[in-house]
Amino acid sequence: MEELRIGMIGLNEGNGHPFSYSAIFNGYDPEALKHSCPFPLIRDYLPREHRNEVFLEGAKVTHLWTQDLALSEKISRVSRIPHVVTRMEDLIGVVDAVILARDDPWNHLAMARPFLEAKMPLFIDKQLASTSQETDEILRLAGPDYPLMAGSSARYTRDLQSARGVLSGRVVRSIHGMSRVSWMRYGHHLLEPIACLFGLGIDWVRSLCSEEGHDIVQIHYHSGPNVILEFVSDIHLPIQFTCFSDEGEPLSVPFTDFFYSFREMLKAFVNMVHEGQRPFPRQEMIGIAQVILAGDLSKHSGGIRIDPATLRSL
Repeated sequence: MEELRIGMIGLNEGNGHPFSYSAIFNGYDPEALKHSCPFPLIRDYLPREHRNEVFLEGAKVTHLWTQDLALSEKISRVSRIPHVVTRMEDLIGVVDAVILARDDPWNHLAMARPFLEAKMPLFIDKQLASTSQETDEILRLAGPDYPLMAGSSARYTRDLQSARGVLSGRVVRSIHGMSRVSWMRYGHHLLEPIACLFGLGIDWVRSLCSEEGHDIVQIHYHSGPNVILEFVSDIHLPIQFTCFSDEGEPLSVPFTDFFYSFREMLKAFVNMVHEGQRPFPRQEMIGIAQVILAGDLSKHSGGIRIDPATLRSL
């Protein structure tokens, strides 16, 4: 298998993915990790779980861009990235694929456009874009067969794999989830694993809270669980949801399996680039993005119910 050259784009506030994603491919410098990585969680799990022994084969992060050269140099030292570029567009023609590792979706279209137009394989962290118009533009630029992947590593955790077996045969009546940050930035971390378990047969989505730094979203399935997901900007980990059923004890599904899930997600992207097969259907990627958009639109429309299917995408 020919080794892919990957270009990494990041970083935005509170999001350390350019450090951790790059280290999964390249390994890390232990001293630079201690002194140059500002994320305690990454400083904890890379030595514990990566140990410069568990690499993702088939690709290396060879080039990096961030909006700040000094920041880029720090990430480069920590995650052993040989080349730092001063313009995003400098990645075109020198790498085989691009990872947009920022989770501020209101910036995704502008950052993704050059690579979509150059027809380069692209991974976008979590939400495609922050509006239905920008989402449609990304999908229009990509077309139906473009190697575009977007989403959360929460769909790859071992806890979710275990939950599938435990919940088999149960009728789940209600799901309550908690996360930090916000619905727009972190909604995927709860919504994607729930969609993996219960699908996307959703009637409507509505916002139950419009306070600054506090989102509560209700999701109503055609036939299935009632879902309440709450996001508080400064709450502590873990991110998790609990399934309540007609039999058995409630089952909590945490998202704490960071290194493993990141590695499996990135492996899925690399395999897609190498083999041309999507790790999950394009319509599922779009459907999850539409649910996030529906919740945000409800929040800014007085909490009305929004059918995600009405937010048509290409």
